[in-house]
Amino acid sequence: ELMDHRLIFTLHSTQYGREGNNLSEGIPRDIRNLEWYGTYIAKRVIVCSGRMRDEIKWLYNVPDWKIKIIPNGIDVEKFDRIEIDPWHDVKKWLRFYVYDPMIVFLGRITYQKGPDLLLHAIPSIHREYPNSKFVFVGDGDMRGYLEGLTSKLGIDKAVRFLGYVSEEYKIKVLKACDCVIVPSRNEPFGIVVLEAWACRKPVIVTHGTGASELVTHEIDGLKVYQTPESIAWGIKRILTDFEKARKLCRNGRKLVEGKYSWERVAERTLNVYRA
Repeated sequence: ELMDHRLIFTLHSTQYGREGNNLSEGIPRDIRNLEWYGTYIAKRVIVCSGRMRDEIKWLYNVPDWKIKIIPNGIDVEKFDRIEIDPWHDVKKWLRFYVYDPMIVFLGRITYQKGPDLLLHAIPSIHREYPNSKFVFVGDGDMRGYLEGLTSKLGIDKAVRFLGYVSEEYKIKVLKACDCVIVPSRNEPFGIVVLEAWACRKPVIVTHGTGASELVTHEIDGLKVYQTPESIAWGIKRILTDFEKARKLCRNGRKLVEGKYSWERVAERTLNVYRA
Protein backbone atom coordinates (compact mmCIF):
# COMPACT_ATOMS: atom_id res chain seq x y z
CA GLU A 1 0.00 0.00 0.00
CA LEU A 2 2.88 2.40 0.72
CA MET A 3 4.01 2.11 -2.90
CA ASP A 4 0.72 3.69 -3.97
CA HIS A 5 1.41 6.86 -1.98
CA ARG A 6 3.90 9.65 -2.43
CA LEU A 7 6.23 8.78 0.44
CA ILE A 8 8.88 11.29 1.50
CA PHE A 9 11.56 9.78 3.75
CA THR A 10 13.81 12.00 5.89
CA LEU A 11 17.20 10.88 7.22
CA HIS A 12 19.16 13.17 9.52
CA SER A 13 21.57 10.44 10.63
CA THR A 14 22.31 6.79 9.90
CA GLN A 15 23.06 3.87 12.19
CA TYR A 16 26.50 3.71 10.58
CA GLY A 17 27.14 7.33 11.53
CA ARG A 18 25.71 7.03 15.04
CA GLU A 19 28.21 4.24 15.69
CA GLY A 20 31.10 6.45 14.65
CA ASN A 21 31.39 5.09 11.09
CA ASN A 22 31.11 1.40 11.95
CA LEU A 23 29.08 -1.44 10.39
CA SER A 24 28.19 -3.59 13.39
CA GLU A 25 26.11 -6.76 13.23
CA GLY A 26 23.00 -7.69 15.23
CA ILE A 27 20.48 -4.95 16.03
CA PRO A 28 22.55 -2.25 14.23
CA ARG A 29 22.29 -4.30 11.04
CA ASP A 30 18.50 -4.58 11.49
CA ILE A 31 18.29 -0.79 11.83
CA ARG A 32 20.38 -0.30 8.69
CA ASN A 33 18.04 -2.65 6.83
CA LEU A 34 15.06 -0.50 7.87
CA GLU A 35 16.88 2.63 6.76
CA TRP A 36 17.62 1.04 3.39
CA TYR A 37 13.97 -0.03 2.97
CA GLY A 38 12.77 3.50 3.74
CA THR A 39 15.06 4.98 1.08
CA TYR A 40 14.02 2.26 -1.40
CA ILE A 41 10.25 2.79 -1.21
CA ALA A 42 10.39 6.57 -0.90
CA LYS A 43 9.73 8.84 -3.87
CA ARG A 44 12.16 11.38 -2.43
CA VAL A 45 14.68 11.28 0.44
CA ILE A 46 15.44 14.47 2.38
CA VAL A 47 18.85 14.77 4.03
CA CYS A 48 20.37 17.71 5.89
CA SER A 49 23.78 17.96 4.22
CA GLY A 50 25.95 16.88 1.31
CA ARG A 51 27.79 14.64 3.75
CA MET A 52 24.57 12.78 4.50
CA ARG A 53 23.77 12.54 0.78
CA ASP A 54 27.12 10.92 0.06
CA GLU A 55 26.72 8.60 3.04
CA ILE A 56 23.36 7.16 2.00
CA LYS A 57 24.45 6.90 -1.63
CA TRP A 58 27.36 4.75 -0.46
CA LEU A 59 25.46 2.79 2.20
CA TYR A 60 22.14 2.19 0.46
CA ASN A 61 22.74 2.92 -3.24
CA VAL A 62 20.22 5.75 -3.23
CA PRO A 63 20.25 7.44 -6.66
CA ASP A 64 21.28 11.07 -6.71
CA TRP A 65 18.01 12.21 -8.38
CA LYS A 66 16.00 10.93 -5.43
CA ILE A 67 17.87 12.95 -2.80
CA LYS A 68 17.07 16.52 -1.74
CA ILE A 69 19.37 18.42 0.62
CA ILE A 70 17.56 20.71 3.07
CA PRO A 71 19.53 22.04 6.06
CA ASN A 72 18.17 22.36 9.57
CA GLY A 73 16.95 25.71 10.81
CA ILE A 74 16.99 27.68 14.03
CA ASP A 75 14.90 30.26 15.88
CA VAL A 76 17.40 33.05 16.49
CA GLU A 77 14.93 35.11 18.52
CA LYS A 78 14.77 32.36 21.16
CA PHE A 79 18.46 32.86 21.86
CA ASP A 80 18.13 36.64 21.97
CA ARG A 81 15.36 36.48 24.57
CA ILE A 82 17.63 34.88 27.19
CA GLU A 83 19.96 37.37 28.85
CA ILE A 84 22.73 36.42 31.28
CA ASP A 85 25.38 37.67 33.61
CA PRO A 86 28.17 35.21 32.70
CA TRP A 87 29.69 35.45 36.17
CA HIS A 88 26.62 34.89 38.34
CA ASP A 89 24.64 32.66 35.97
CA VAL A 90 27.35 30.30 34.76
CA LYS A 91 30.98 30.76 35.75
CA LYS A 92 30.35 31.28 39.46
CA TRP A 93 28.21 28.11 39.54
CA LEU A 94 30.97 26.21 37.73
CA ARG A 95 33.58 27.67 40.12
CA PHE A 96 35.45 29.26 37.21
CA TYR A 97 37.08 32.66 37.40
CA VAL A 98 35.17 35.13 35.25
CA TYR A 99 38.12 35.92 32.96
CA ASP A 100 39.19 32.30 32.39
CA PRO A 101 38.79 31.29 28.72
CA MET A 102 35.92 28.78 28.50
CA ILE A 103 35.49 26.26 25.67
CA VAL A 104 32.24 24.34 25.29
CA PHE A 105 31.41 20.93 23.79
CA LEU A 106 27.67 20.44 23.29
CA GLY A 107 26.28 17.07 22.24
CA ARG A 108 26.03 13.41 23.09
CA ILE A 109 29.07 12.05 24.92
CA THR A 110 29.63 9.26 22.40
CA TYR A 111 32.42 8.08 20.11
CA GLN A 112 30.63 9.58 17.09
CA LYS A 113 30.82 13.10 18.53
CA GLY A 114 34.54 12.97 19.37
CA PRO A 115 34.60 14.33 22.96
CA ASP A 116 37.66 12.16 23.64
CA LEU A 117 39.55 13.98 20.88
CA LEU A 118 38.90 17.28 22.64
CA LEU A 119 39.89 15.87 26.03
CA HIS A 120 43.23 14.64 24.67
CA ALA A 121 43.84 18.12 23.23
CA ILE A 122 43.55 19.89 26.58
CA PRO A 123 47.08 19.23 27.95
CA SER A 124 48.58 20.87 24.85
CA ILE A 125 46.25 23.86 25.20
CA HIS A 126 47.12 24.18 28.91
CA ARG A 127 50.80 24.53 28.14
CA GLU A 128 50.03 27.89 26.53
CA TYR A 129 46.74 28.76 28.26
CA PRO A 130 46.93 27.18 31.73
CA ASN A 131 43.76 28.96 32.92
CA SER A 132 41.55 27.70 30.09
CA LYS A 133 38.44 25.77 31.13
CA PHE A 134 36.37 23.16 29.29
CA VAL A 135 32.68 22.36 29.69
CA PHE A 136 30.99 19.25 28.28
CA VAL A 137 27.21 19.63 27.97
CA GLY A 138 25.35 16.38 27.29
CA ASP A 139 25.49 12.75 28.30
CA GLY A 140 26.25 9.38 26.76
CA ASP A 141 28.01 6.05 27.04
CA MET A 142 31.53 7.57 27.06
CA ARG A 143 30.99 9.87 30.02
CA GLY A 144 32.36 7.52 32.69
CA TYR A 145 35.44 6.74 30.61
CA LEU A 146 36.09 10.43 29.95
CA GLU A 147 35.71 11.36 33.61
CA GLY A 148 38.35 8.76 34.48
CA LEU A 149 40.60 9.96 31.68
CA THR A 150 40.29 13.54 32.92
CA SER A 151 41.85 12.51 36.23
CA LYS A 152 44.62 10.52 34.52
CA LEU A 153 45.52 13.52 32.37
CA GLY A 154 45.62 15.75 35.44
CA ILE A 155 43.09 18.21 34.06
CA ASP A 156 40.11 17.50 36.35
CA LYS A 157 40.19 21.03 37.84
CA ALA A 158 39.74 22.51 34.36
CA VAL A 159 36.91 20.27 33.12
CA ARG A 160 33.22 20.08 33.99
CA PHE A 161 30.73 17.44 32.77
CA LEU A 162 27.25 18.94 33.14
CA GLY A 163 25.16 16.10 31.69
CA TYR A 164 21.80 17.09 30.27
CA VAL A 165 20.72 20.64 31.09
CA SER A 166 17.61 22.69 30.39
CA GLU A 167 17.33 24.59 27.13
CA GLU A 168 17.60 27.87 29.00
CA TYR A 169 20.74 26.87 30.85
CA LYS A 170 22.28 25.48 27.66
CA ILE A 171 21.88 28.89 26.04
CA LYS A 172 23.38 30.57 29.10
CA VAL A 173 26.43 28.28 28.89
CA LEU A 174 26.84 29.08 25.19
CA LYS A 175 26.60 32.81 25.87
CA ALA A 176 29.15 32.59 28.68
CA CYS A 177 31.79 30.71 26.67
CA ASP A 178 34.59 31.94 24.43
CA CYS A 179 34.47 29.17 21.82
CA VAL A 180 32.31 26.19 20.78
CA ILE A 181 34.06 23.07 19.48
CA VAL A 182 32.39 20.35 17.35
CA PRO A 183 35.09 17.60 17.19
CA SER A 184 32.85 14.94 15.62
CA ARG A 185 34.04 11.87 13.76
CA ASN A 186 30.66 11.77 12.05
CA GLU A 187 28.23 14.72 12.12
CA PRO A 188 25.26 14.69 9.72
CA PHE A 189 24.61 18.41 10.18
CA GLY A 190 25.75 20.05 13.41
CA ILE A 191 22.93 22.27 14.64
CA VAL A 192 25.19 23.29 17.53
CA VAL A 193 27.04 25.40 14.94
CA LEU A 194 23.86 27.41 14.32
CA GLU A 195 23.24 27.68 18.07
CA ALA A 196 26.76 29.02 18.62
CA TRP A 197 26.34 31.55 15.81
CA ALA A 198 22.99 32.62 17.27
CA CYS A 199 24.85 33.34 20.53
CA ARG A 200 27.58 35.20 18.60
CA LYS A 201 30.30 32.69 19.44
CA PRO A 202 33.17 31.40 17.26
CA VAL A 203 32.97 27.75 16.22
CA ILE A 204 35.52 25.08 15.38
CA VAL A 205 34.41 22.03 13.37
CA THR A 206 36.12 18.95 11.98
CA HIS A 207 36.73 18.32 8.28
CA GLY A 208 34.64 15.74 6.43
CA THR A 209 31.43 16.24 8.43
CA GLY A 210 28.10 17.91 7.79
CA ALA A 211 29.15 20.60 10.25
CA SER A 212 32.16 21.46 8.09
CA GLU A 213 29.81 22.23 5.18
CA LEU A 214 28.27 25.04 7.22
CA VAL A 215 31.59 26.74 7.91
CA THR A 216 33.82 28.71 5.56
CA HIS A 217 37.30 28.42 7.05
CA GLU A 218 38.67 31.65 8.55
CA ILE A 219 35.48 33.51 7.52
CA ASP A 220 32.77 32.32 9.92
CA GLY A 221 34.60 29.53 11.76
CA LEU A 222 37.63 27.28 11.75
CA LYS A 223 38.03 23.78 10.33
CA VAL A 224 40.38 21.28 11.95
CA TYR A 225 41.25 17.62 11.50
CA GLN A 226 39.97 14.81 13.70
CA THR A 227 43.09 14.69 15.86
CA PRO A 228 43.85 16.19 19.28
CA GLU A 229 46.78 18.13 17.80
CA SER A 230 44.66 19.84 15.15
CA ILE A 231 41.84 20.56 17.62
CA ALA A 232 44.38 22.12 20.00
CA TRP A 233 45.66 24.30 17.15
CA GLY A 234 42.15 25.59 16.40
CA ILE A 235 41.37 26.46 20.01
CA LYS A 236 44.73 28.20 20.47
CA ARG A 237 44.04 30.17 17.28
CA ILE A 238 40.80 31.51 18.79
CA LEU A 239 42.38 32.29 22.18
CA THR A 240 45.36 34.01 20.58
CA ASP A 241 43.47 36.39 18.30
CA PHE A 242 40.30 37.80 19.86
CA GLU A 243 39.80 40.26 17.01
CA LYS A 244 39.70 37.31 14.61
CA ALA A 245 37.26 35.55 16.93
CA ARG A 246 34.95 38.57 16.92
CA LYS A 247 34.99 38.64 13.11
CA LEU A 248 34.00 34.95 12.98
CA CYS A 249 31.16 35.69 15.41
CA ARG A 250 29.79 38.56 13.34
CA ASN A 251 29.86 36.61 10.09
CA GLY A 252 28.28 33.53 11.68
CA ARG A 253 25.44 35.54 13.15
CA LYS A 254 24.66 37.13 9.77
CA LEU A 255 24.61 33.70 8.16
CA VAL A 256 22.27 32.10 10.68
CA GLU A 257 19.84 35.02 10.53
CA GLY A 258 19.39 34.62 6.78
CA LYS A 259 20.18 31.21 5.37
CA TYR A 260 19.03 29.04 8.27
CA SER A 261 15.69 30.52 9.36
CA TRP A 262 12.88 27.99 9.89
CA GLU A 263 10.70 29.89 7.41
CA ARG A 264 13.18 29.25 4.63
CA VAL A 265 13.66 25.60 5.61
CA ALA A 266 9.88 25.01 5.79
CA GLU A 267 9.33 26.46 2.30
CA ARG A 268 12.03 24.23 0.80
CA THR A 269 10.49 21.18 2.50
CA LEU A 270 7.01 22.00 1.19
CA ASN A 271 8.45 22.26 -2.32
CA VAL A 272 9.60 18.65 -2.12
CA TYR A 273 6.03 17.55 -1.42
CA ARG A 274 4.63 19.81 -4.15
CA ALA A 275 6.99 18.61 -6.87
